[in-house]
Amino acid sequence: MSLDTKGQRARMLRLLAVVEHYERNSAAGAQLMRGTRYELAVQATDVNGDRCLFPACNCTQADCSRQPPAGPQLSWCGPRGGWKMR
Repeated sequence: MSLDTKGQRARMLRLLAVVEHYERNSAAGAQLMRGTRYELAVQATDVNGDRCLFPACNCTQADCSRQPPAGPQLSWCGPRGGWKMR
């Protein structure tokens, strides 16, 4: 894992702490932070892949590579291969 990836994950965790602070302590916090949570989710999928759920999950490292797969995955293997379960 590169230092840049670790740095990106650390920044996402710091931003999540700020978002959660505003959501808890501001009357309109959840509404104000909706866009920031969306931006966090976009950054997390860029860093961790499309299956990343951060910040909706509770990953302490903002790192989905350590999480087990959610269950069987359905993938398209082309017109000849069809759909396959992994």
